[in-house]
Amino acid sequence: MVRPTMRIAPHIARTLAIALPCALAHADAPFVLTTFTHMESSYQYPNITVFNNHATKLRFAMTLFEEFGARMTIETEKPFAIACSTYSTNVLMEAITRGHGVGTHCDFGMNSAPVSPAVYSKLFVANKDLVDALVGATNNRHCSGGMGESDWILGAQLAGFEFRCEAVAAGFLSMPMSIRPKGWTNEYIRSTSFHDNCPLLLADRVPPMHMANALDWSDDAGAPFVLLSGGLGRIDAFAEEATGATIGPNPTFNQIDANLFFAELDAAIAARDPARFAKVVVHFPTASLDAADEAILRQILARIYTDYVVPGTVIWATQGDAYDA
Repeated sequence: MVRPTMRIAPHIARTLAIALPCALAHADAPFVLTTFTHMESSYQYPNITVFNNHATKLRFAMTLFEEFGARMTIETEKPFAIACSTYSTNVLMEAITRGHGVGTHCDFGMNSAPVSPAVYSKLFVANKDLVDALVGATNNRHCSGGMGESDWILGAQLAGFEFRCEAVAAGFLSMPMSIRPKGWTNEYIRSTSFHDNCPLLLADRVPPMHMANALDWSDDAGAPFVLLSGGLGRIDAFAEEATGATIGPNPTFNQIDANLFFAELDAAIAARDPARFAKVVVHFPTASLDAADEAILRQILARIYTDYVVPGTVIWATQGDAYDA
């Protein structure tokens, strides 16, 4: 595994030297804050100019996060991974060496008929192999997506993944009606609730969960595969999520989103069991990683650092860091 070097701004590094011992001595079990950025299957890179647009966004975000000692995790589907090879620009390995995380995103399964775990695992393998070739299997231990009627736990595990970093309501598709919310048929999930964060209760979402299969959300002690959920929402669409409004490809990213994010973070901190390790994740889509949004991004990262990291309330982590903890 590559040993990364985080390029933390000097003034932040000096403060962290004081703050981190306080965090480590904190009476509560660790509460880690993570992110994910999905390089979706819908992204296409017909030329290097289009590819460089996304590469520039990721580098801009990494540099900004590093200034505040924060860590990103980039999870990619096939197109961006292929483009990194095609254009000889391994942005994913660059992220690893800069101290950020990488995983595999899987945009399949939700609308497919169920198949055996062995068959389903081949879809995960096809995506995983592309990312492994760029960063190595030891730096690509987790996946996201791939939830549907097939067993998305066993499929991912058989493909060689050790854990997954988030869960949404599409995961209910593999579960019996008896444990679903009333009215959550396959049709309703696919049309309406598929992207709701799961498990549905925030207090159930923040601790890690060992899962033997995808038949329910129960913790299966001793099962090797781990679900690290903790979803809070999409950083540039908390306003839309709060009202149930349709989220477009480029929602307005403003102070309302920031305020609602911090309210959700506070709710997660209040809901967690202080004696247990807890992890949350916020979605930073590529649409939010734009120089035009630097002011609001900088404000959010600065407040996380000042109000949460320095007092020892939260610790920044990649998805891999959270799993290793």
